[in-house]
Amino acid sequence: MGEINKHTIINAPAEAVFRDVVDPHNAPSYISSRNSIVSGPTGAPSQGQAWTAEASFLGRRTTITLRLAQMRPNSLVRFAITGEPAATLSLERSPHGGDNQSNVSLLMDVPSVPTLFLSALMSGLLTEDLARLKMILES
Repeated sequence: MGEINKHTIINAPAEAVFRDVVDPHNAPSYISSRNSIVSGPTGAPSQGQAWTAEASFLGRRTTITLRLAQMRPNSLVRFAITGEPAATLSLERSPHGGDNQSNVSLLMDVPSVPTLFLSALMSGLLTEDLARLKMILES
């Protein structure tokens, strides 16, 4: 089972971080492997909803389904990804410092890809994705 975990500190209130990461329509602006949301619900996301998205993995465009598998307001967003490859993407937020700081962890779990291979392929991309999210939320 392949797993990558990345962390960053974001200088933004918990509500802003959660609001941005729970809405998959925002993901293409900071997740490099997501190209666009093709279809799915609009408005405030709720657990169990699903969206169809175009994504890239290993240089290959693919269509995936994102299902909001779990959410805890202001602390956890977990998407189950159905497609090739199947994966889970979790963003967990915890307090850091004052009210306007968040420790954000991005965990990608891809059961069909060994951790060593997944790290070689995705570690740099996920680091850049978190940096983009940080830049968006801090601007």
